[in-house]
Amino acid sequence: MIEVRRLLAEALDENCYVVMEDERITIIDPGYGVSKELTALEDKKHLRALLTHGHADHIFDLDQIETDEIIIHPMDKPMLLHAEKSLLNLLGKNTLLLEGKKVLSTEALRDLWKCLYTPGHTEGSCCFLYDERFLFTGDTVFATSIGRTDLPGGNQHRMMNSINQLKELFAKMPDLIVFPGHGPQTTSRIILRENPFFM
Repeated sequence: MIEVRRLLAEALDENCYVVMEDERITIIDPGYGVSKELTALEDKKHLRALLTHGHADHIFDLDQIETDEIIIHPMDKPMLLHAEKSLLNLLGKNTLLLEGKKVLSTEALRDLWKCLYTPGHTEGSCCFLYDERFLFTGDTVFATSIGRTDLPGGNQHRMMNSINQLKELFAKMPDLIVFPGHGPQTTSRIILRENPFFM
């Protein structure tokens, strides 16, 4: 049995997702302020964090959670180490305290999880596919838009390549439930019909 919970990091309107599996809890993009709501989970099961990318609004509370491991694409790993690259410094945080935490590459994903490399918003932006049922898109795709490419590491050409890759996936899997980094959840079918970047 799987349960997906959405936590809203209200300061920046960022979506954090908690995926409850039988033996593990996966936290996707722990943004500003969500650690308070996650505290009760820390003693219960194997806890890990998946990061769709390394921008501050998606990683701000990462060092406040007692995770067994952190998974991020290698291209965005430097953003965890340098506040200027992640833009954490603009939110008043000069460093993430990750000493002793295990930081792994997205290649470490196993079981029902799959990483789709979708650069464009950042160099290491990813979407995470779970059981071919749920897709967590971070800031690559929203219900009716796509992520911006004018921040450090952004690239419009690579973003459009990633959108084309996802368009093929959505056509094959129209009932896929899509959980974006900002805004409401949606489905592949609705994105193909209503998101102008997929028409």
